[in-house]
Amino acid sequence: MGLLETWSAYRGARDYSSLLFNQDISARPESQPRRVAGAGPTVLCVHGFGGVPLEVELAFDVARDLGLAAVAPVLRGHGTRPSDLKDLRFDDWLAGIRPVFDEARARGPVILIGLSLGSLLCTELYLSAPADVLGLGLLANAFWLSAPFPADALRLVGALRLPDFGMPKFASDLADDEARKSHVTYDIQPVHAALSLQRAGARLREELFRVHCPTLVLHGEKDRVCPVANARKVAERVGTSDVRVVVYSKSRHILTRDLDRERVRAELTSFIRRVARI
Repeated sequence: MGLLETWSAYRGARDYSSLLFNQDISARPESQPRRVAGAGPTVLCVHGFGGVPLEVELAFDVARDLGLAAVAPVLRGHGTRPSDLKDLRFDDWLAGIRPVFDEARARGPVILIGLSLGSLLCTELYLSAPADVLGLGLLANAFWLSAPFPADALRLVGALRLPDFGMPKFASDLADDEARKSHVTYDIQPVHAALSLQRAGARLREELFRVHCPTLVLHGEKDRVCPVANARKVAERVGTSDVRVVVYSKSRHILTRDLDRERVRAELTSFIRRVARI
């Protein structure tokens, strides 16, 4: 996306922002945090940008079915209104989720499973306390974003120092039509918040060599938000040889709810069983 396209998108999206920022998903049950008691280790499941715990419900359910403690929190500014998200940045989401991580690791080891933005947050949490993490699951990882959109567009917004605006999201990136219809997410994405995500990904991909725990990398081949090449790039950069990469030919970005979701479930079950030694 070039300068003219970015400027046109800015002008057009700005006109819709005041309407779409009023979207309210706080009453939806999918927007609520999830927690279940169980044996250790605790599985911490982290959703993506603009999303809700529904996105990582599959991982949460796997942990619960294995008898493990599990928690799927709601990130700051999420699960309510897009206007609550627009002034927040990566450090805010990290600060909001860190107490959940600290509470879990106070009880014993933790397994981290994150989707998209959640993959970045889980990586940051791991780097802060590697001895407390048994395994790291990176789903639809966001260390790089797809170009030209949204990657190039976000870089131009930053370079041009455009005022913040909301970019409408007309459909969630799911190949499964029914799952797309039932998916709960914001209909608009505050651009400066998204730019913060992009910058965090660029920083953290240079830290992947410090990841030494068992790592599972899952990605949809048709992902339009984070390119499928991310899976290979991450596997090459992590500091562990205990890394497994699986690419799903039918799925897009929200692979936990997409056409390959049962295969994703099986992979998560195998990974959690192995690193939890159950």
